[in-house]
Amino acid sequence: MERLEKWIDGAPNSSKMISPVLEKLVIENCPNIILLDECHLHPLVSLSIFYCTGLASIKSIQGLTSLKSLVIGTCPSLSVIANLPNECHSLKTLSIRHCTNLTSLPHEMFDYFTFLNELELGPFSKEVDSFPSLQGIENLRNHLHSLTLYGVDQWESIPEEIQHLTSLTQLYIFGFGIREVPMWLTNMSSIGHLIFYNCKGLNKETVRRGAPQEATVVRLNDEEC
Repeated sequence: MERLEKWIDGAPNSSKMISPVLEKLVIENCPNIILLDECHLHPLVSLSIFYCTGLASIKSIQGLTSLKSLVIGTCPSLSVIANLPNECHSLKTLSIRHCTNLTSLPHEMFDYFTFLNELELGPFSKEVDSFPSLQGIENLRNHLHSLTLYGVDQWESIPEEIQHLTSLTQLYIFGFGIREVPMWLTNMSSIGHLIFYNCKGLNKETVRRGAPQEATVVRLNDEEC
């Protein structure tokens, strides 16, 4: 739908409501879509939005309280994600990737999605000096098992808030400009899989020395450390 500009759902129970029973929705390659708003697709369990190059804002998906998976990828004009579902305890997978106009994450995100198991974030705007704040991610400590962060070369650190994720077993770090593994990461005994990819400031010895002793898989790019 190359000419579609807005996706605005009708009110609940109205004749204009898209579907009261739809469970999976994929919006892909809609280059002119600029707004997703007023989504009242209550039974939706999976929403994926890919390659919508003109999408500037996702302003209200509060009605999606049954979501288990939310994926937003390669939407380079996206600058606002607001009014997230605030009672979405079912969400297990969240991915916001290659949205290179975003400078921050919704501050309430980690308050609402406390039962997340898998989280993928980044890279975001190169105009910011570091990865956007993950303040509040400690709320996920009891459930988050897998975290993937995508960075850029000029970001010389990874978010310290990660150290509070005591149930984390898999950590994947892509494209950061870090030169050493931070000490707090060395002390994260729950991590079994630690993988760095395209982090040009690291070498195998640095990664091996900084990895938690409990980690059974430690890699730099495709090589075991």
